[in-house]
Amino acid sequence: MFKKVYIPYKGYWCSPFCKWQGSFQTQHAVLLAADTAKRFFELRGITPDIFDSIVFGTTVPQKMWFFDAPWFATLIGNPFISGPRVAQACATSSVAIKTAATSIEVGSDANILVATCDRTSNCPNILWPNPSGLGGKPEFESWMMDGFVFEPTGETGPLGTAINVTKEHGITREESDALVLNRYNKYLMSTANDREFQKRYMLAVEVKLSKKKSVMVEEDEGILPCTSESLAELKTMPDSIINAGSQTHAADGNAGIIVTTKEKADELSVDKATTIQVLSYGYARAKKAHMPDAPPPASKLALERAGISVSDLAVVKTHNPFSVNDIIMRKEMGIDDRIFNNYGSSLIWGHPQGPTVMRLVIEAIEELAIKGGGYGLIAGCAAGDTAAALVIKVN
Repeated sequence: MFKKVYIPYKGYWCSPFCKWQGSFQTQHAVLLAADTAKRFFELRGITPDIFDSIVFGTTVPQKMWFFDAPWFATLIGNPFISGPRVAQACATSSVAIKTAATSIEVGSDANILVATCDRTSNCPNILWPNPSGLGGKPEFESWMMDGFVFEPTGETGPLGTAINVTKEHGITREESDALVLNRYNKYLMSTANDREFQKRYMLAVEVKLSKKKSVMVEEDEGILPCTSESLAELKTMPDSIINAGSQTHAADGNAGIIVTTKEKADELSVDKATTIQVLSYGYARAKKAHMPDAPPPASKLALERAGISVSDLAVVKTHNPFSVNDIIMRKEMGIDDRIFNNYGSSLIWGHPQGPTVMRLVIEAIEELAIKGGGYGLIAGCAAGDTAAALVIKVN
């Protein structure tokens, strides 16, 4: 599908992901992402004038959201470029990378910064005009809270879709709890040896508390310790096996990646011997109110377009808002758990929406680099019973 699209080794960053109403709760997501990008440029010796364009991924409106893409470009130091904003719920990063990859493939741009950010904390509360309302009374929408409980395409919330597929696939509470514990223990791989793996890509972020005071946030916030005993004590949702441990939590953060040509990737790479190629993109939509069923067909399409099979994969990373996502993916695609979500996944470190899959892509690259190369699949579901997937190759 893609033949000309590359990523420089270490040409990416990710902030820590902070729990809802945590350290990033008062920070404007665009400003925080720009500050993190500038820190990345400084560490890598990059000047922002090298970029032809940006793709800006974000899903939760912030103040002055109308201007966010050109504003971000100006803030990072290149006021002469802009680009599209991508907002496709949990698939935002996948679609943003695909958008940039398409531009590189057709030659309309040569060097694109894909930046993603969201602050789910302190979300917008919107009054929508309702001319038919009594006395013109407006309608109220809480951007995040209402989205948690109802999706118009499926006439249920995300949890409802997980309950539906759980029943249809006959998934048990025991399977679910075992998967959660497994994913928590795999996250601990990334924190071993003083966070050795996370420090390969994660940047500390300065949070400005006032004009004179700031703090540095260096690691994820909101990771809850997990044991078999603690999971067994959690109450399940009504008519469900899903509990608080088997679903992700809202979070805040940002991440970015350079998508470019092979020549430019070679120039910008920290290690000239490591080549990272974006090979393909896949998309799928499951039947109504069955969101966790969508990643397998999206993944199969991405693999087909890349010309490889599951047996060729060295790394699989997924956005897994519910434990059942990975259980279904593992069963339907025959994925060996030894390559599946090592070092962490969104089920454990949270879901800031826009940058969630970007972090998965970055972690997949680093794991493949540790393994000496190979193919990686990154996939995840999104609103509207949809899913998107990417295939990358590291040499």
